[in-house]
Amino acid sequence: MIIIVTCPKCGEEYSLGRKIYHSCEGFSIEHGVIFNDDRENRPWNCQSIDKIDKKILNILQINDKISYRELSEKLKLAASTIHNRVKKMIEEEIIKQFGAIIDPVKIGYNTIAIVGLSVDPIKMNDIAEKIASYNETQLVAISSGDHDIIAQIIAKDEKSLWNFINIKIKTINGIKPQIHVSNFLDIYKSTQSIKIV
Repeated sequence: MIIIVTCPKCGEEYSLGRKIYHSCEGFSIEHGVIFNDDRENRPWNCQSIDKIDKKILNILQINDKISYRELSEKLKLAASTIHNRVKKMIEEEIIKQFGAIIDPVKIGYNTIAIVGLSVDPIKMNDIAEKIASYNETQLVAISSGDHDIIAQIIAKDEKSLWNFINIKIKTINGIKPQIHVSNFLDIYKSTQSIKIV
C-alpha cells in the first residue's frame, strides 16, 4: 500500500513505505506519521505561519483570483497543499475575506474624512457599534489617543458629509460636542495589503 503524505513545513508530497523518511526544518515524517509538529495544536499567530503561508498571503493580496494551479506553479507545490493551507487560514480568520477593493472617488464618493469623537465611557462600545452600522463609515475604532472613537467616513461631497455628521453622528446619545473632522485632500497611499516577511 502506498501512503501519500504532504509535509506541513515544505509542502512537498511523499509516497511513504516502510523505510521512507523525510526531514524538513525540525519536522519528520516516517511511516505516515508526522513527528515534532505541534502546528495543528497551536493558535495561528505570526510564529505559526511559516514561510510558505507568507508567500501565499503575499500573492493573494496582489491577486485573490489566482487559481490554485497557478499558485502551485509559482510556489512549486501541489495544488492540494495550497488549497489546504488557504482553507486553514480562512478557518482561522487570518484571511478575513476576498473581494474587490474599489476607489471611492471613481464611483462618486469625492469626500473622505477622519472624524475624532469624545464619548461617554460607559456608552463607548454601543456608540462605536452604532457608528459602524452606517454605510458611510469605512473604519470605526476605539482609540487610546486624543479621541475616544475614530471613524473614517466617505461621502458624495462636503454637504453630504456634514449632513451625515449632524443628523446621524451628533444625535447619538453619549457623544460629546467636541467633534474633530479632518478631510482628505490628496491621497498618496491607500491599501489593505500587509507585506508579510
